[in-house]
Amino acid sequence: MLTIDTNGIIVDKRIQSKRYPAIEHGKLAQVRAVIVHQTDAPTEQATFNGYGKGGNGAHFLIGKGGSIYQTASVHAVCFHVGRNIKSKCLEVSKGACADLAAVKLLTLKWSAQVSAIDAHERTKAYPARYPVNLEALGIELVGKSIDAKSYEAVTAAQNTSLSWLLGELYTLFSLGKADVYRHPEVSYKNPGEAAGATW
Repeated sequence: MLTIDTNGIIVDKRIQSKRYPAIEHGKLAQVRAVIVHQTDAPTEQATFNGYGKGGNGAHFLIGKGGSIYQTASVHAVCFHVGRNIKSKCLEVSKGACADLAAVKLLTLKWSAQVSAIDAHERTKAYPARYPVNLEALGIELVGKSIDAKSYEAVTAAQNTSLSWLLGELYTLFSLGKADVYRHPEVSYKNPGEAAGATW
């Protein structure tokens, strides 16, 4: 089993520490979920360049060759989920969603609907809603978007590393497969992002 040092860095020869404090935004009190992303950058270095400027980022980065980097403390919040989360009930249960308040919000115009659904969902506790930045680790896979609906293919080496890393995170944080989400499931992103990720 992996160990975590006092700074929230995982100690293991398979994970390279490349921490960017500029993407850390306060204390992550409890890890309840993991979100899998793609970077929309062609290389690890392009992503690191962005992380050095601060703002958005994720806790881990997996290169196309399968290299794993830890880019933020697992004790810190990173902005990676997105500004607005979707309704889990509406997405998963679709027409059978019993959350009548959420269903009613579908009558609003799109921009008002997105904000209203987000506000409604945040009144719920996870796992009744999708995870938010304050409780989720982020894993980025290097890969560019091709167009508004698709991304580069995730490599076999990335999927091998992703499966291994998630297995370790399950143990460290008492998570299961149901606690791992692709970014477009949770928030309004390119639907092809992380579509080829497997675990």
